[in-house]
Amino acid sequence: MGAWAVACALVMAPAVPAGAGDVRESRSYPRCDGPVSGCVDEAERVLVRLRDELGCDHRAPFATVYVSVQQALAAAVRRPGAFEEPSWLAGDLNTGFVGLYLAAHRADRAGSPVPRAWRIAFDTARSGDANAGQDVLLGANAHIQRDMPYVLARLGTTRPDGTSRKPDYDRFQSVLERAYGPGVRQVARRYDPVAGLADDRWNPVAGLTVTQLLRVWREQAWVHARRLTDARDDAARRRVARDIEHDAARWAALLAVAQVPGYRRLRDAHCADGPAGPRSPQPVEPVKSVRIAAMSN
Repeated sequence: MGAWAVACALVMAPAVPAGAGDVRESRSYPRCDGPVSGCVDEAERVLVRLRDELGCDHRAPFATVYVSVQQALAAAVRRPGAFEEPSWLAGDLNTGFVGLYLAAHRADRAGSPVPRAWRIAFDTARSGDANAGQDVLLGANAHIQRDMPYVLARLGTTRPDGTSRKPDYDRFQSVLERAYGPGVRQVARRYDPVAGLADDRWNPVAGLTVTQLLRVWREQAWVHARRLTDARDDAARRRVARDIEHDAARWAALLAVAQVPGYRRLRDAHCADGPAGPRSPQPVEPVKSVRIAAMSN
């Protein structure tokens, strides 16, 4: 089964439409239906297949880092007490979040509209001279600042007893920090040696800067999610949605500014000779099952 077919099976509902003005326009998100560890493992397998099918496509670096995130999350889930509510954080939230990323890819591949932040990321990957680190940050920005508020608002930022889910949400930051180093090294090896300049083994300042940036983005996503859930009517939700789209698109435009003419050719040559290139095909483990169920109104 190809990665796009797997994506269609995983994503049982469309992403929030481009420029959506109401969180309710996305009628459902995929959710975890089964053991949490199984859902995380399944998400990793789907992302590995997507990464490998992308080859040297400049969208692949973000998918590669996303694989590292799933691996770090899988390790965290297997540690007792890592999260207060793993079924929410590593189950439904992670599954819904991965689903939106796959849906954005599916829409772009089909020529359908995608949110502005994703459009800038995909267009830069398709024809720009950005480095792989920029491609990763463009994807992270669109996914965290643009996608995350909608998933959070949909799943709920509080438990049924009224207590906040923010502590678990904040604990996920440590997962990102553990995934950072391995992800950067994979991107440098497979796609672009310039990404190695951000390797935190010898450049801890770069690692700290990126993880702090992700922390800021995730905090803003939580604030926007709370605004969505607290909005009293559709007009208020549309105002919040406009802020979400605007903030993510503004960051995307900033991240895509610095490009070196001709660098695309150098990146592609490096990738073609490496593990992601056509001369070094990677075996892809088939996805045996999809532990996903649609979450509807």
